[in-house]
Amino acid sequence: MPGAILSLVVLFAISRIYKFCSGVQAVGHIPGIRCAFGTRSSLGLLLPTRLNFFFTNIGTDYEWERLRTDGYERDTGIISVVPWLHGTPTILVSSAGTIQQILEHSNGFDKTSPDDSATSYLFGRNLVVVQKEEWKKHRRVLSPAFSNNLYSMVWKESIRTFRDMIEAEEWEKQENVVIPVLNDLISKFTLSIIASCAFDFRPAWSDSFDMTADGMNLPSCFKVMVRDAQVFALTPTWAYALPFKLLRRVDTASRTIFSFMRSQISLRREKIANEDVAGETSQGKHTIFNNIIRASTDSGKFAFGEDEVIGNTFIMLFAGHETTARTLTALLALLALYPDEQDKVCQEIERVLPDRRDPDFEDYDSFTQIRNCIQETMRLYPPVTMLIREAIQDTHLDITSYGINGKGQSVVIKKGSHLIGDIVGMHYNPNYFPEPEAFKPSRWDDDTINKDAFVGFGQGPRACIGRKFSLAEATCFIIMLLRDWRVKIDLGKDETPQQWQRRVMTGTMTGPGGLGPISVKFSKRTRGG
Repeated sequence: MPGAILSLVVLFAISRIYKFCSGVQAVGHIPGIRCAFGTRSSLGLLLPTRLNFFFTNIGTDYEWERLRTDGYERDTGIISVVPWLHGTPTILVSSAGTIQQILEHSNGFDKTSPDDSATSYLFGRNLVVVQKEEWKKHRRVLSPAFSNNLYSMVWKESIRTFRDMIEAEEWEKQENVVIPVLNDLISKFTLSIIASCAFDFRPAWSDSFDMTADGMNLPSCFKVMVRDAQVFALTPTWAYALPFKLLRRVDTASRTIFSFMRSQISLRREKIANEDVAGETSQGKHTIFNNIIRASTDSGKFAFGEDEVIGNTFIMLFAGHETTARTLTALLALLALYPDEQDKVCQEIERVLPDRRDPDFEDYDSFTQIRNCIQETMRLYPPVTMLIREAIQDTHLDITSYGINGKGQSVVIKKGSHLIGDIVGMHYNPNYFPEPEAFKPSRWDDDTINKDAFVGFGQGPRACIGRKFSLAEATCFIIMLLRDWRVKIDLGKDETPQQWQRRVMTGTMTGPGGLGPISVKFSKRTRGG
C-alpha cells in the first residue's frame, strides 16, 4: 500500500510538471506569474487574491490588488500566468495599442467558447458570450431595438421614475435626506429603467419588485448573484438542501430571478400570440424583449432557442442595470468627495436649463461636463475589469512596453491561447492618464490624451451595445438630482473624508456592485447654491 501511494504521488508530480512546462511553452515563454491556479480557475476564484512570494493566487481581485501593492507605473504591457495545479495558461495584456489589436483583429481572436462561460452555463447563450458567427445572429435580433426612439424613452422613463422615487420616499418634505446604502437606491432605480424600457414592465416605486419569503426583492437577488456567482456555479443541485444560510440565500436568489424571467417570457409570448402588442404604443412594440421573444417564435437562421431566450433576457436585465448602477453610485460618491467638480456639473445644468425646466433628450449633447464625469468614473471604477479572448490562429502582436527600457516587442500568440485585457491596468497607467488615481473629469477635454486607453464600454465590433442607453439614463438621473439637491459625504463619527473614501470606495470584483456600502446625504439646494 505505501508503495502504491508513493507511485500515485510521483505520477501526480510528473503530471503537474508536464502541465507547467506545457503552459510555459504555450505562452511563448513570456515572463510573468507562476502559481497553483489560473486566472479563470474555479478553484482559484473561491480563494482570496494573494500576491506574495510564497503563495500567489490571482483570484477575482488581481487587478485591484496589484494596483494597491505595486501599481502600474512600471507595467511592461504583457505578462503570462502559468498554473501548475489547475487552470489554463493565460496572457495578461495592459497595453492600449495591443488590446486594440486584439479587440479589432476579427480574424485572429474571438470570445472563448460559451461552454467555458459561467454566464452561459448558468443562464443560457447570449449576446455577450457567444462566438463570432453566432454573435452575428444575436446582434441582428437585438440591435434594431437600440435606436434614438429607445434612448428617448429611457430619458422620459428616467424622469418619470425619478419623480416617482422622490414622491414615494417623501424627499420633498425634507431639507436633508440621509441615504444609508446608496448602492441599493441606485440599483433599484436602474433596474426599474431596464424593466420599463427593455421589458415594458412598469412597477410603481413604492411596490416595485415584491419581496420573496426570505425578505429579498429582485435587486437584492441580483446583488447576491454578483457576490456569490462562484458559489452558484460550483454548487450541485442536491447541496441546496443542506442547512447552510449561504446556500439558501443563493438558491432563493437564483429561483427568484429565474421565476421573474420565465413569468415575463410567458406573458410576452401570450401577448404576441394574441397580437396584443398591436395595440401598444410604438415604444411598447419595439422593446428589446419583444425582439427576443419574436426570435423564439420565428423560424429560420435567426431563430432563438429557449436557452438563448433565457440567456439574452438575463444579460439584458443584469448588464442593463448592474453596470449603470455601479457607475452612478461611484459617480455620486466622487462628486461628494470633490465638491468643486460637483459645482461644475451644477453650473452646467443651470446654463443648459436656466428656467429649471425638465430636460429633454434633445438636450443630451449639451451636457459635456456630466459625460466627462461619467467617463472619468468608469475609468476609476470600470464596470468590467477584464476582456477575455482566445487566439483562433497563430497571430503576431506588437506590445508597447512601459517598463524600465521603454522598448516595444513583438510576440507570437499561439492558436488556442487565452488572453485577458487588463482594463484596470490601462486605466491606472500614468503613461496614459497622469495622476491616475485622481478624479479629473477635465482630462477628457485634453486632445493629447490617448482615448484608446479607455475601454469602459469595450472596443471594436463587440463594444457594448447598450452604451448610449446607459449614458442617457445616467445623464438624466444626475441632471434631475443635482438640479435640486447637493450630495454630501455621510461621515462616521470622527471620520475624515480620506478615511471615508478608503472605507467605501474599494475597488473589487466582489461585494455589492464592486463597491462597499456607500452612505451619503442629500441636502436641498437653494437657487444658485
